[in-house]
Amino acid sequence: MKKILLFVGIAMLSFASANAQVKFGFGLGYASPMGDASDFLDGGISAHLEVGYGVTEDIDVSFLYQGDFLVGADLDGTSVGNLTIGSYLVNTRYFFKKEGFRPYASLGLGMANVGGVELESSNNNSELELKTDSKSNFGIRPALGFKYKVLNFNVAYLSAGKTETDESVGDLTVNVGLLFTFGGN
Repeated sequence: MKKILLFVGIAMLSFASANAQVKFGFGLGYASPMGDASDFLDGGISAHLEVGYGVTEDIDVSFLYQGDFLVGADLDGTSVGNLTIGSYLVNTRYFFKKEGFRPYASLGLGMANVGGVELESSNNNSELELKTDSKSNFGIRPALGFKYKVLNFNVAYLSAGKTETDESVGDLTVNVGLLFTFGGN
C-alpha cells in the first residue's frame, strides 16, 4: 500500500511539474523579537518550509510553515524564559522580474501558535519549576526578498498576536534558503 501511495504521489508531482510551476523551499535565519516581547527576549533562530504553486510566472501561492525560537533571560539570574512561535500561513509572493535576479514582495496570512517556556529556580537553586503556556492567534507576515536561481533570501516581519498576559509578540527575521521551482522559473 505504501509503495502504491508513493508511486501515485510521484506521478501526480510529475504531472503537475509538466503542466505548472510547483515550488518547494526551505531555509534558516536569525529572528529578532519585536513589540512587547523585545523587553524580555533576546534573538534566536528561525526556520521555514514551504510548498506552493506558481499561478503565473510572477505570482506564487504557497503553504508556509515558519518556526521561530527566541531566547530570553532575567538579569537577576533567577529565571530563564524562551518563546516559540509556530506559524502556519498561506503565502502569496509577487516577483517583479521574470528572469535572473528576481526581487519579490510577499504576504502570508494564517495562524500563529505562541508558546512560552519558563524555568524558575529559588534563591538557593535547590528547586526548579517548569512553566509552559500556549496561545493561538491570527498571524500576518509581510516580506521582501529576492530569488536568484535556487537561492532565496528574504526579510520578514511576523506579527503573532498577544500572549496570555496581553503582551504583543512578533519578530523580524532574516532568512537564507533554497527555493526550487519545477516547471518554470
